[in-house]
Amino acid sequence: MIDVIQIYKSKEIFTKTTYTPENRKRFHDLEISLDSTQGFLEDETLVLPIDYKNLLDIKTANLIIIQDIEGWESFLVNKNLENLNLPDWLKKSRREFLISDNRTVFALRQLSSPKAFEIFKLHKSDKDIYELFIDYTSNSMRIGIPERENHKICELKKSKPIRYKINGKSDFTMTGRKERTFYESDYIIEWLGTAEKVEFRELNKINKTKIIPADTCKLIDERKMLR
Repeated sequence: MIDVIQIYKSKEIFTKTTYTPENRKRFHDLEISLDSTQGFLEDETLVLPIDYKNLLDIKTANLIIIQDIEGWESFLVNKNLENLNLPDWLKKSRREFLISDNRTVFALRQLSSPKAFEIFKLHKSDKDIYELFIDYTSNSMRIGIPERENHKICELKKSKPIRYKINGKSDFTMTGRKERTFYESDYIIEWLGTAEKVEFRELNKINKTKIIPADTCKLIDERKMLR
């Protein structure tokens, strides 16, 4: 059996002039649904894109995390790079960077000890509970300042989604190298249940409209007042 967690992720980078209450509110106003080709759980069957079929870590995983990222479609990376006037080696390295920075599937095992994904760590403390931690130490550049202590965010239970918000800033104005930028991150995380089997499908047979459970989430807001 494989546990399945679904994440909906939104991230935005603002300049100092665009970091306004109106723009921040607009960023956090989520859609109620989205069309996805990243995979889904249905009738105890985990359906994933066929591109993942030969990945050994999925076959041996205790937990699969499916992440849909607002404004990102992992299977369009090659198409988007095709028409760029760049050397092949640069296109390849650019593709690898984009994929690694926007992972849509995580396969984790041996969850008796904390495992890292995104900006978090996850640990299964009981058969019905996952403990979710923020891992600031390893992700300070992605989250921004002010510094945070690594800490437990919440306990995650089946069919009880949580919404986690965090922000930060990157300030290079003292050196004159870069304008101050502000980061806003918004995650909805839901433990969907358990899969008895895994099925791989072609992309044209995997598209699914997912309902985002924004109205039923427990909100954990760790944003700071930034200037």
